[in-house]
Amino acid sequence: MVALLSHEERAAFKRCRRAWDLGASGRRNLMPRATVELPDPDRLIRDAMAVYYFPGMWDWSRGVVLPLVDQAFDKSLAKQAAHRGPEIPTGVDSVASLAKQLLHAYTQWAPEVDRFGPVLVEVDYQADLTDPDTGENGLFTPGGHHLRYQGRIDLLAVDEHDAYWIVRHHVVKEWTPLDALERDEEAVAACWAWEQFYIGMEIAGTIHNEMRMPSRGPVDPRGMDPPTGAARARGGVAQHVGSGGGRSIPQHRRLYARASEPVDFERVEHDTGPLFRRTWIRRPRPEVAQAGRQLATEAREIFATDVAVYPSPSEACHRCPFSAPCVALYEGRDTEANAILASSYEPRPAPELEEGRLGGVTWSTGRGAAPPRFSGRAP
Repeated sequence: MVALLSHEERAAFKRCRRAWDLGASGRRNLMPRATVELPDPDRLIRDAMAVYYFPGMWDWSRGVVLPLVDQAFDKSLAKQAAHRGPEIPTGVDSVASLAKQLLHAYTQWAPEVDRFGPVLVEVDYQADLTDPDTGENGLFTPGGHHLRYQGRIDLLAVDEHDAYWIVRHHVVKEWTPLDALERDEEAVAACWAWEQFYIGMEIAGTIHNEMRMPSRGPVDPRGMDPPTGAARARGGVAQHVGSGGGRSIPQHRRLYARASEPVDFERVEHDTGPLFRRTWIRRPRPEVAQAGRQLATEAREIFATDVAVYPSPSEACHRCPFSAPCVALYEGRDTEANAILASSYEPRPAPELEEGRLGGVTWSTGRGAAPPRFSGRAP
């Protein structure tokens, strides 16, 4: 048996253990009943980016690809609407329209700055955690379940030097401070986990692809509309180039090859525009290894049978989906809190299998080697 830990649950545990206890899959596993919400522009853009950077279409002309990108955006919007229910909140059209304008502007900006080729998009991974004390044996829960970290990366890319990068798309209101990007736990943990998942591949660093969504529209119309010229180049490293490029994982078995990167390089590089900022951050080997050790240490505490559960009040409490029952518990009104949980929350459904999802892989395809077999045994 396997016990899975996601970044979302890890972050919830560190932010507020009471909210984690109510929402985590291994705990109460609750979620608010359907509410009226605006579309999530971050999810809309990321679904569209999965098509824009799909490796199998990287050498296709923009005139063919961009209508497919728009279709992916519209499909994502319809999927979010289906989960919202029949009531349509005010502002849906304006949020969706502004997000699509931002998407169109990005497809004009990106060809000038793309210095990589896509390898995989929207790909899931799982990595076995090791005992942080020994670094060798597998890590188990007190119940004997093998602990494994799971996640999804937006894009795995390779540059002209055959160096691999994990790319994360962010829709933001303001640029993220550089120190926050450097300390991005999810991104660094993904570097460590991917190297365990795909044995023999070394990740050079992370690319944070930020898209700043204005508070009100329209987005600057210059270069906003998709071009119609089929011959226009898409930028980046082409698939047919001998070194680098968007080749698929089965052809990218880097068990022996190593990146031929320049001797002198900056740890952080920026590509900037009025609405977009791309930050390249190189992750040295000690940083990646430390991320794996810290992840295992936290996982051991999260799954401990005697883990303490308590609230962590902060200015972010008003945004927490469990704020109402938490306040009741905080004030000692346990009966009222239980009533709120029973009336306003429901069990979180099992994750949906996404048939035919772009970039999806399984253990049998697109991998460099089978997952490692640890010598440790469950206690």
